[in-house]
Amino acid sequence: MQTNEHPVRCGNCGQETRVSQLIHADEMEPPDLDTRPGEELRSSINFWMARCPSCGYCAADLTSIHELAGPVVDTAVYQENLNDVRFPEKAREFICHALILERAGQYADAGWTMLHAAWVCDDHALEEAAATCRKGALRAWSAGKSRGEAFHEHHSSEFLIVADLHRRMGEFEFALTACNEGLVDEDMPELLEHCFRLERSLIARKDSGRASMRDLPIYRGPRISEAN
Repeated sequence: MQTNEHPVRCGNCGQETRVSQLIHADEMEPPDLDTRPGEELRSSINFWMARCPSCGYCAADLTSIHELAGPVVDTAVYQENLNDVRFPEKAREFICHALILERAGQYADAGWTMLHAAWVCDDHALEEAAATCRKGALRAWSAGKSRGEAFHEHHSSEFLIVADLHRRMGEFEFALTACNEGLVDEDMPELLEHCFRLERSLIARKDSGRASMRDLPIYRGPRISEAN
């Protein structure tokens, strides 16, 4: 993993600060069923988001700002989430950026950002906090779908990801329903079909733990997103 630290000027308040930026990280292990990458990219998550210490603006690139971001940063809801000690500091940064994305109508990206917050909570073994973030991801994606916005390349893979989020929260009935709806697609890639089979077996065992594509008997290397 390669990182560096450099000064940036906040696009919201103009304050100069120093941020640590990810330069490069290899993915040497297969991803999880919810698409979280394997190591070493997996451990680089703390470099995916930054926070201005002056105004609290959170973004992957602090120098860039959406025209709607400033008013969101100043809201009580944003500031409450920024300081909510139930969540790790890095998770709060993702949550706050998701609020900006939702205000901008970018619901797919907001959902992924909330899922990234859940991954941070997973790393801190905070199950309740992680579940809250996963629910936020599902809400954002649902809002986007109602507006015709997809959040993944393949329609069936969306059901797989939704199923995995429900399973990780222990909502096995919802997870199974999502699996069954995804399996209706007769033209899905073989790799994705095997992912559904793994997901269903985990649901049957009421296993709410992390699941990797490494567990697939046919796994040969590509990500779920490459199986389209």
